[in-house]
Amino acid sequence: MKIIHTSDWHIGQNFYGYDRYDEHSKVLDQIIGICRTEKPDALLVSGDIFDVAQPPAQAQRLFAGKMMQLRTAMPGLRIIVTAGNHDSASRIEAVDALWSAVGIDVIGVADIGDHSHNILEIKDKGFIIAVPYINSRFLPDGYFTSLLDEVEKRNTANLPVVMMAHLAVAGSDATGHSSDGVIIGGVEAVEIETLGHGYDYLALGHIHKRQHVGSKGFYSGSPLPLSFDENYSHALQIVELESHNASATVRTIELEPPVRLLSFPDTPASWNEAFGALKKYGGDTAYIRLNVLDDGSTPPDGRVAAATAAEEKGLKFCGINLCSPERSDIAPEELRMGFEAIRRASALDIARRFAGSKGIDFDNELIGMFMEVVANTDETQREL
Repeated sequence: MKIIHTSDWHIGQNFYGYDRYDEHSKVLDQIIGICRTEKPDALLVSGDIFDVAQPPAQAQRLFAGKMMQLRTAMPGLRIIVTAGNHDSASRIEAVDALWSAVGIDVIGVADIGDHSHNILEIKDKGFIIAVPYINSRFLPDGYFTSLLDEVEKRNTANLPVVMMAHLAVAGSDATGHSSDGVIIGGVEAVEIETLGHGYDYLALGHIHKRQHVGSKGFYSGSPLPLSFDENYSHALQIVELESHNASATVRTIELEPPVRLLSFPDTPASWNEAFGALKKYGGDTAYIRLNVLDDGSTPPDGRVAAATAAEEKGLKFCGINLCSPERSDIAPEELRMGFEAIRRASALDIARRFAGSKGIDFDNELIGMFMEVVANTDETQREL
């Protein structure tokens, strides 16, 4: 069985006020082109199709249009898409009958009582266990193992077994992740053993940095950089499996970002250095931000000056990232967060900072309580 594994498309992302429709369209065209070249048996999209639970109509049309374009180009390709924590499970499955009519599997919920909903067989090729995002509060003990046990019963021909999951595995590298509040400090992360044993490839989604976890798990990463701190390559995985319990052959194909995300300079510097780097830039259009030390050197009209300089070069200005100098003698209440820092901070980051300013020890118990509130809020939004 040959599969292409991708995840975390985040279609419809509003990036500092900029619409990324054209970028998503182009990168999805790259994925379609790779499918046509590689001719896999299945395309697996492991969650976070959209950036928000209620995506704009334009984003939904783009997703549907590209899926139908791929279906028309490759009638025999199995297309399997699962919902992520950014997606609304109910919205994803609301048009299930339409997706099924064109032979596309879009899985929004994990049916705890009926494994047939999440176990898909590709005739004479293999089994796909398609598990969308599940809030850890509702994850029954042994759930993944029960799915694998059921596949073991059905898999009389010793075909390859692939499991899809959208979650954070403990110990994985979340560098640059935009921080949904689900992986900070390990909260909501699961141990790899929780996912059981018996799969030949684990197609993970949620973390945007491509990486290998455990013995058989892979995050494909997002096809586009979704924050300035995702300053690494983005790609998808080509996976070939000969039989059950055989080692997978995995290749990576990097994707070309239609528009780059650049920080001037790479590490925080004085206003003059950062602004000077912007003025010297002579490359293609890009999203840009300035990394500036919050040392008092930034002029009151710095943002306007930077935006004007960027516009003159045809660049998409996103803001100034004010970074506090590393000084141990600054009390927590004296640390200021700039606009850019607030945008990038998670709810937990801000809560910790507030607690520190009040002299409150934000210990593990408080973190757990706070994250429970965040999880309840996220779950409510996903169900809308």
